[in-house]
Amino acid sequence: MEPKNLTMLSFLILAPYVVGVSPADSSFDEYACGIGGGQYATYDCSGHAHPNSIVDAGVKVTHKFETPFRIGLGASVISINGKAGVVPYPDLAFDFKYFSLGTTGIRVGAEGGPYGELAVLDQVPFFSGKGCFRIGVGMNTSEYTRLWLGVNTFPYNKSAFAGQFDFPITNNQFLFFNGRYGESSGIPEYGFSVGTRIRIK
Repeated sequence: MEPKNLTMLSFLILAPYVVGVSPADSSFDEYACGIGGGQYATYDCSGHAHPNSIVDAGVKVTHKFETPFRIGLGASVISINGKAGVVPYPDLAFDFKYFSLGTTGIRVGAEGGPYGELAVLDQVPFFSGKGCFRIGVGMNTSEYTRLWLGVNTFPYNKSAFAGQFDFPITNNQFLFFNGRYGESSGIPEYGFSVGTRIRIK
């Protein structure tokens, strides 16, 4: 085998250990559900802004393997101005302790400590509260309680401050609250959602 190919093979074998995974990392299943609502602005052809009400609810099932892979599927039922639809989205990722990359975005840093992320449709409900697309930082405020702060966008017309508070109600069940507030041409763009997630090892 050529030295170049041998180097590449060595890197692939050692990559999980370089980014922080270890054989002790255990697999788990996680189930989440949430519901929320809010308002966002759209513009007509003449440039006038109009408010749109939104209500959505979602569920998500995820499995984390002992090897550095995560698979899952989430779906949100969304009602915009009374018209409803369903949006499914897969969660497929290389998920290490200090790094994650997949269909739902990028995380740098361990979830148990300070970390930064760029996320896409990663938490249900998909639209209210955290929004579909967001960037921010998270940290643990205690052993199990987590705080996330950042900005989000879509379906909101303009990006704005968003936050989440996630805390345990039992050893493996957590309650979370999402919220955001902004304005577009004087129209409030806000969202709030609440939900729960259960992790089973």
